Amino acid sequence: MSDGHDLEAMLARFREELGRAGDDKALYELQVRFLGKKGEVTGLSRSLGALPPADRKAFGERINRLKQTVEAELAARADALAEQARAAELANIEDLTFQRPRASLGSLHPITRTRRELERVFAGLGFDVLDGPHVESAQYNFDDLNIGPDHPARDMADTFFVEPPAGSKIGPGELVLRTHTSPVQVRTMLTRTPPIRIVAMGTVFRRDDDATHSPMFHQIEGLCIDRNVSMADLRLTLYRFVGAFFGRELQVRLRPSFFPFVEPGAEFDMQCPFCGGKGCSTCKGSGWIELGGSGMVHPKVFSACGLDPELWTGWAFGFGIDRMAMLQHGIDDLRLMFEGDVRFLEQFPC
Repeated sequence: MSDGHDLEAMLARFREELGRAGDDKALYELQVRFLGKKGEVTGLSRSLGALPPADRKAFGERINRLKQTVEAELAARADALAEQARAAELANIEDLTFQRPRASLGSLHPITRTRRELERVFAGLGFDVLDGPHVESAQYNFDDLNIGPDHPARDMADTFFVEPPAGSKIGPGELVLRTHTSPVQVRTMLTRTPPIRIVAMGTVFRRDDDATHSPMFHQIEGLCIDRNVSMADLRLTLYRFVGAFFGRELQVRLRPSFFPFVEPGAEFDMQCPFCGGKGCSTCKGSGWIELGGSGMVHPKVFSACGLDPELWTGWAFGFGIDRMAMLQHGIDDLRLMFEGDVRFLEQFPC
């Protein structure tokens, strides 16, 4: 358990790093490190429960004083940096009629960057890139994907249901905000003749909100249908994709799992691109990072889409675009990408 000496050492370490912080970005990173949800000072508060009840109040007061000190010194340092920048700017002004260059008009959002990179990689692997409507029929979103009426995914806790227009023949519960991009696969199987090789990407919606989930997020799914395709083809495609996306050779593994629209089903992981499989904080020491789900298209899905499961075989996979963006840019909280904080967005210049 931390004591007063530990708090003093933490404050000393903070002040040492504060003295080296030369810009707003460094200050923000320091603030996150010490005062963020996973920050060092915040972690001290979580440890109070392990103390004897008689010691909690006193130690809690020390933590509060430490927090107030860190906040005050961060604010003072920010003011000092602003004054330095202002003084340097004034010192360099020689012509008061000089017009400053126009400010930057912005940059691409990290999700947009990741999505475009995914499009480039899968187009290079021979996939057509498709999207579909956000408001989808429950039949395409659930029924045709072998997700029956009693499946948990159809519960109101997970799905946003859309009220049909007045006078419409569409009944209650028949329209939803799509919960995945899989309906694009259904639409493709209903309108195209195999062989089919597509990826569907876009915005999807679920009732979920925390550091790694958002009620609106972005997903990509792949579908390949032909004669005699197999899980080996799926694994090779995922291997090629991971290598092309991260720019280095990384292994891929499949782990048995269940998804109603594939049989057999598998979770797929990639070798951690940050440590090469040796184990690090990003992969939690395992050397692997879970990406998504995959498997062979279920015969019932083929039948629902008018394809003969005795004639055709196929595989599918899906994973989150937002998670790929987090991995690609080292972002630890999904909500940062939806809050519109300029300090965050400025870290991704053109």
